[in-house]
Amino acid sequence: MAAPSAGSWSTFQHKELMAADRGRRILGVCGMHPHHQETLKKNRVVLAKQLLLSELLEHLLEKDIITLEMRELIQAKVGSFSQNVELLNLLPKRGPQAFDAFCEALRETKQGHLEDMLLTTLSGLQHVLPPLSCDYDLSLPFPVCESCPLYKKLRLSTEIGSCSVTQAGMQ
Repeated sequence: MAAPSAGSWSTFQHKELMAADRGRRILGVCGMHPHHQETLKKNRVVLAKQLLLSELLEHLLEKDIITLEMRELIQAKVGSFSQNVELLNLLPKRGPQAFDAFCEALRETKQGHLEDMLLTTLSGLQHVLPPLSCDYDLSLPFPVCESCPLYKKLRLSTEIGSCSVTQAGMQ
């Protein structure tokens, strides 16, 4: 097999970069809100012990939060605790509506005490956690945070007739 030419290699690299960008955009659009993720995390053990999945999964399937394949993956686990953990692993990746749909499904399956627990935790988090700051232009197709600690930022300094790159804070 011949090595790719310089032109085809750059096309290949360009396609890889486009695929990576598309993946980042999808995660940016589809990710669960950090407060919702933290709420699920703080209540993970209680949820893993107490969730009753049979009807709950059907509600999440109906709301397009999980797919048929995901339901089968969850049900393939041995024991209710393991099945609940699998659902809790999937939920944060299922989009910005997943938390609200999960809470609604809890209510509809007579597990309102778990919804109340989540909403109480969420209310506490919203008062404790500072709002997220955006250091990027929201009009861009997807956010790209390029901030890093000061000691890692590169600083360009112009010296007589030449340009040198130095690392700020690293002496």
